[in-house]
Amino acid sequence: MTSAVDPVRRREADLTEQERDRLERAHALLREAVAEYDRFLGGTLTPGEQAPVHDAREVAEAQAAIESAEAELWRLREELLGWHRPAWAQRATLVSDWFSEEDSVYDGRTDS
Repeated sequence: MTSAVDPVRRREADLTEQERDRLERAHALLREAVAEYDRFLGGTLTPGEQAPVHDAREVAEAQAAIESAEAELWRLREELLGWHRPAWAQRATLVSDWFSEEDSVYDGRTDS
């Protein structure tokens, strides 16, 4: 018997093509948001050069875009697979290498 607290866990192989496409789009949106945010992350500072200055509103908007995309991805994971976000999982805005190995299964898709 299934309850709202304990949804049925499905395997990725059990997903329909439409469900896979929804997950793929959510992953793509998160990758795009992170790529946009990357320009605000630090890089090599050369002695004598000014450190880059960014508009705080632009940084906040980029962070909000990541948080929104990440929330949607986890919402879909819960809806489609019964996966819950672990309490210990860091937010994508806090991790520069945010894309996990388990998510790499979506990289090779060529059927869209």
